[in-house]
Amino acid sequence: GSCPNPRRNADEPGLCTAPIKYQYANYSANYRYWGKGTIRFQIINQRSDFSFALFTGGFENPKLVAVSKAVAFKNPNAPVFPRLAQGKTHDEMTVTWTSGYNIDEAYPLVEWGMVAPGGGVRNPTRTPAGTLTFNRGSMCGEPARTVGWRDPGFIHTAFMRDLWPNKEYTYKSGHELSDGTMVWGKSYTFRAPPTPGQNSLQRIIVFGDMGKAERDGSNEFANYQPGSLNTTDTLVKDLDNYDIVFHIGDMPYANGYLSQWDQFTAQVAPISARKPYMVASGNHERDWPNTGGFFDVKDSGGECGVPAETMYYYPAENRANFWYAHTFFNPICFYILL
Repeated sequence: GSCPNPRRNADEPGLCTAPIKYQYANYSANYRYWGKGTIRFQIINQRSDFSFALFTGGFENPKLVAVSKAVAFKNPNAPVFPRLAQGKTHDEMTVTWTSGYNIDEAYPLVEWGMVAPGGGVRNPTRTPAGTLTFNRGSMCGEPARTVGWRDPGFIHTAFMRDLWPNKEYTYKSGHELSDGTMVWGKSYTFRAPPTPGQNSLQRIIVFGDMGKAERDGSNEFANYQPGSLNTTDTLVKDLDNYDIVFHIGDMPYANGYLSQWDQFTAQVAPISARKPYMVASGNHERDWPNTGGFFDVKDSGGECGVPAETMYYYPAENRANFWYAHTFFNPICFYILL
């Protein structure tokens, strides 16, 4: 039978559900000569088991040949991909993460505290988190509603308030199960911002249009940007030499293929877990005909800003309007517009 598959490029397989990633069999040199070979895939925790499928017949008429046994993470629901963002005040930091736990299954929280002299944590505190998600009906067009749809899991955000200026803090996200068992993510540290007006050096990274790419060289539907790995790796290497990041639009270029939001948040997690990662929507997050944009184009692939505005916290007075003003340190105020 047929299914809606609005492929943008002729070199994408004509499948009814977009794979998370794919490689050509002839990536393995042995396959060219012997019809068998080895291909390596790197996978991240995306709240489900994985299976690998072999197709023949080319892109226009793919035929399924074989499917592997399921490959599972130890806990596919575990909290992953933490992303810090500055709150609405100078002494507030937020942390957002992704998990497979609905609030009915486990209670989301963050445990945090100031790093004490000589190590340890001073007065560790547990703060509850709010939970958001979205469904296929939240998308405004295809491929986000059709071949590109994938459940995003649950997005949790907690607030760490009354931070002391310039002090180092540690935190970890977690979930309390119904039997009282705790499921924890990894621990990370961050430095609180200075007091407004304080005489201090603050270093800021501003960029846009980075995208994402696969470490294993796999292909993806829609866009992928191998050069983004160089940018990411440089920012990770230079992590101690800046204080905040502003990613001004066109984040993963997912273009309606929802699994790629997981891949992007995983790629930048070594940065966003340690530094505030402030975002804005670009045309590839937001634009769709008749939705209020200046350009009447389909660059978001039917996302219409929903994944971007859910996956990342931003300190707007009204989150229905994706713009905000942010004073990281006086006298500079940043105005982030859609």
